[in-house]
Amino acid sequence: MIQIFPSEFMDKTPNKSQSSLLGIFINILLPVLILDYCSAGPANPLERPEGENFWHIGPVWALVIALSLPLVYGIRSLVVSRKFDLMSGVGMAGVLLTGVISIFVIGPEGRIHSATPWLFAGKEALIPLILAAAVVVSRSAGTPLLNMFIYTPELFDVRRIEQTVAANGEERAYQKLLANSSWILAGTLVASSIGNFFLSLSFMSSVIQQPEAEQQVAYNAAIGSITWWGFLIIGIPILAALVFIMTRLIKRLGRLTGLSRDELLLK
Repeated sequence: MIQIFPSEFMDKTPNKSQSSLLGIFINILLPVLILDYCSAGPANPLERPEGENFWHIGPVWALVIALSLPLVYGIRSLVVSRKFDLMSGVGMAGVLLTGVISIFVIGPEGRIHSATPWLFAGKEALIPLILAAAVVVSRSAGTPLLNMFIYTPELFDVRRIEQTVAANGEERAYQKLLANSSWILAGTLVASSIGNFFLSLSFMSSVIQQPEAEQQVAYNAAIGSITWWGFLIIGIPILAALVFIMTRLIKRLGRLTGLSRDELLLK
């Protein structure tokens, strides 16, 4: 799942922008490059690489390093911020699941199990589907995840908005607006789940059609392709959908409260 949210781009401070770019580089670009360019070499991780290209470290080490980068970066972010961030946790869970699946599906001499396309596609679809369910359930439980994704106290002046809503007697319309926004967010995550499933299934199905000696390198390349194309054809549209939800919130909250955009948002 691509970890891009509107709040990261609304904040124009240099440190925040640099952090977002660094996250994209470490979580997406660098692992893709490693999986694509370093997977050639000995299938046995105990063998020393041969040839003039020192970066051909073999499919096992390429996979280990590529998965370690976002995992270490996520742990570092948690340590530095000293608080649990849901999306960092989701990202690390995805990396760990990829590692666990890889352990079970990579057989002797790099042969990839025939069930790999379905396992990997299921893994890619599972996390956004769980998040979609959590958005709906959390809304009923009174602790909506919408407040963590988009309608955050760090971005919106929630206290002022709720006081103004109460003063105007618009509590029912306000709750309906938040409920509708939660449903749109859940629908966006379901669409992401479906897109992830078919994208992963497409790339991984071609892996098991390769000769056995080439399957592990093809497996690494497929993970890299899923990461990169997922960012382009799933991550960016999701970002657009989240921006739409936030823009819709700002516009309709303005109607309910009479507050301007600058008054709704924290500076």
